[in-house]
Amino acid sequence: MACFYTTAQAQSVPALALHGVTIKPYATDQLDVGGFANAGPAHPGTGARAARLRNGVRIDIHKQVEIGAIWDFGPAPAGPMRLFEGQVSYTGLRHFVFTAGIFKPSFGLESMAAQGDTVFVERSSISTITRNLATGIEREAVQAESYGRRYHIAVSATAGTAGPGVDGNQRAMAFRVVGLPVRTRSLLLHLGFSGEWIFHPASAHGAGPGLALSDNPELNPGTVSRYLNTGRIAVDAGGAFGVEGALSWRRLLVQAEGYDIMLHTRAPQYSHQPHFHGWYGMLAYTLNGRGRQWKGRSAAFSSPTCNTAQTVTCNGYGVLEVAARYSQADLQSVGIQGGNQHTAALALNWWPTAIMRVTIQYEYGQIRDGRIPEHFHGIMSLFQIKF
Repeated sequence: MACFYTTAQAQSVPALALHGVTIKPYATDQLDVGGFANAGPAHPGTGARAARLRNGVRIDIHKQVEIGAIWDFGPAPAGPMRLFEGQVSYTGLRHFVFTAGIFKPSFGLESMAAQGDTVFVERSSISTITRNLATGIEREAVQAESYGRRYHIAVSATAGTAGPGVDGNQRAMAFRVVGLPVRTRSLLLHLGFSGEWIFHPASAHGAGPGLALSDNPELNPGTVSRYLNTGRIAVDAGGAFGVEGALSWRRLLVQAEGYDIMLHTRAPQYSHQPHFHGWYGMLAYTLNGRGRQWKGRSAAFSSPTCNTAQTVTCNGYGVLEVAARYSQADLQSVGIQGGNQHTAALALNWWPTAIMRVTIQYEYGQIRDGRIPEHFHGIMSLFQIKF
C-alpha cells in the first residue's frame, strides 16, 4: 500500500512510501537578480539568471540503499544542462556509508553545506576554487565515510565531472576528518582538516596535463567574467590542504577556513613550484527561529528553522538571519598573475516558510595584481525554492 507523509511542521512536499521504499522529490531552484552599483572598470548593469534548477528524486530502499537521481537544468538561460547527482549509497552498516556514482565528495565545511543551506548567495572564492580541483558537485567518485554525533571521516577517489568537460581523464584522492571536541545543548565546537591530491591531471585538446584556477567575485548575475583567473598551468600533480573551524552557540554561528594550494610542475618558466592560498571568516545570527544545526552526515550546518509548531510561517513572519563574511583568495605566485582578491559581504536571509528563501546581499571587493585589476560594489538578491 502506498501512503504519503510530510515533515513534522508540514512545510515540505509529501514523499511516497511503498513497501519499504520511500521516494522523495528533490528541488533546489534559485533565481539570482543583481549587479554592480559601482565598479572599475565598469561592468554591464544588472542581470538575472536561474543559477540553479536542480530537480529529481531521492529514493531510500529498506534503509539499506539510497539512490539519488537529480538533473541540473541551469544556469538558465544558455547554461549547460547536465546530471547533478546520479549515485548509489549503501547505508545498511551502522555509522558507515559507501557511495559510488556522480555526487559531491566530502571536502571542506562551506563546500559541504547544501547549496540551498549556504549562508550567502555564493560560497567564498577559496572554497569554490579548492573544491573544484578534485571534489565539488557533479564529480565522478567513490567514497567511504563514517559519521556520528561527534565525528565525520571520509575518504574518496575521484575522476572528472559529469557531462562535457576537460577533466574526464583526471584522477585524484581526497579526505576529510572532522571532530566535535565540545557538544552541549547550546554550544558546539567543530574542528576539521581536508585534503585532496591530483596525481593524474587532465589533458585537454592535445595539450599536456594542466590545471586552471578561477572564480567569479563571489556573486554572479550572469554579466561578470572571472577576473580571478590563473589560466591553464602545466602541472604534473597538485592539490589543496586546509583547516576548518566553527563555533555554534545558541543562534550564533562563527565559521572560518583556510587553504593552501600546491602545484608540482617541471615547466622551465617557473623558478619555484606554484603555491597559492586563501581563507574566509564569517558569522551568522538567527534573529527569529532556531539557529543552524550541525548534521553528522555532511559535517556541515543546515539552514535555520522555526522553533515553534507553526505550519505556514514562524511566529507569523518567518525566520530571519543576518550574516557577514570577509575572504581572501591569492592566486599570485612565481610570475602567475591570477589576481589577489579581497571581498567583504553582508547578507539578510528570510525564510517565510521552510521551503522558500529570499536573500539580499551587499558585497565590496578588490582584485589586485591580476591581468585586469578590479574593484566593485555589488548587490545581489536570491529567490529560492528548496525541498
